[in-house]
Amino acid sequence: MTDLDPHADEPIRTAGAPPQAAEAAVVLLHGRGDAPAGILRLVDDIYHRDVVYVAPAAAGRVWYPGGFAEPRTERRVAYLDSACGQVDAALDLVDETGIAPEQTVLVGFSQGAAVATEYVTRRPRRYGGLAALAGGLLGPTDDLSAHDGSLGGTPAFCGVGEADPHVSTDHVAATGAVLDAMDAAVTVETYSGIGHVIGDGEVDALNGMISAVAP
Repeated sequence: MTDLDPHADEPIRTAGAPPQAAEAAVVLLHGRGDAPAGILRLVDDIYHRDVVYVAPAAAGRVWYPGGFAEPRTERRVAYLDSACGQVDAALDLVDETGIAPEQTVLVGFSQGAAVATEYVTRRPRRYGGLAALAGGLLGPTDDLSAHDGSLGGTPAFCGVGEADPHVSTDHVAATGAVLDAMDAAVTVETYSGIGHVIGDGEVDALNGMISAVAP
């Protein structure tokens, strides 16, 4: 680990189908204070046969310093650069199994949602799906903007609880608008009665997205 690449050499964990037998993949990006083992518990609720689940780790269990809507300082962008490098490494592992990006769903919770959305906007192409749960793009809510390139109709789901104390419904909606401008097929859902958690509605949305890429 270095200050310029804090997440370098962090481990990547897998679950589900053996990589050599998998026909689709889900990349799971954990939230602040969590680790791959924590986000992989979600596999119990989103298990599909012949799918490999891949979970990279953040150094110190933090993908970047600060909150979602804070300005994108040089230090925060350096952390995001390193985080996207971890997603690259996870997708390289998936690629080695012969699974195409079109058969791969990227899922992020909280800080992991920021990393997932940042990744696809930096590296636009058709993915099997994107799910940003209780999170969104990093930066001030009124200053989020689309990157060049097209997501080619990638299904994109953005879900947030109405009572979430860390990310606003407006921020999630603004993230959805950026993805829409980049040609994703966007669904934005707000759930009443829940805070900063992954709710049943989001699990249902994930299962639908994975079903679409799983054999």
